[in-house]
Amino acid sequence: MATCTICDIRKGKRYCTARGEDICTQCCATEREVTINCPYSCAYLRESRLHEKRPLDEKQMPHRDVQIDHEFLQRSEMVLMLFAAFFNRALQPVPNATDRDAREALETLVAQFRQGNETVPEGEIAAGIVERFRAKMGEFLKELKDRDAGPFADKVCLGILVFMTRVAYGYDNGKPLSRSYVHYLRSTFPEGDQ
Repeated sequence: MATCTICDIRKGKRYCTARGEDICTQCCATEREVTINCPYSCAYLRESRLHEKRPLDEKQMPHRDVQIDHEFLQRSEMVLMLFAAFFNRALQPVPNATDRDAREALETLVAQFRQGNETVPEGEIAAGIVERFRAKMGEFLKELKDRDAGPFADKVCLGILVFMTRVAYGYDNGKPLSRSYVHYLRSTFPEGDQ
């Protein structure tokens, strides 16, 4: 058995689909989504997600001033599903988009509804996500605003985007190459690329 191609000390017992070579279990665990850009198809990645429980700190939850309760989510369920599906579609052209990219895009969209103007995120990947999301949602948002007289529609859109940002925060495992939230969207909306 060959040695691990990362540490060059322990035996390479796991085939790493991202690297195309055998690595040891310890390097797999410590480098997963840190230096290794793991694909969703990796069984070790999916297994590790079952055990990643990051305690949520309510004080660090983004946009705490925006009140989102069960009634709001129930009333806005169809808009939420549509926003999430279109956000997933905006992610599709970038197979290696990270949770960080998704959160940056969501924060930009939240800022749009808070400040009333379209901004562009600094990151190139997030900027592309925002551009594609706006292109797909543009007609729907116009119709929603026309039908619901503007301010109410803006409040619904803001609430939905803040909720999506909080969900993304909840999936954050703190690793720089994490795609836990992105994979959640892709598994929830598997038809998103059509």
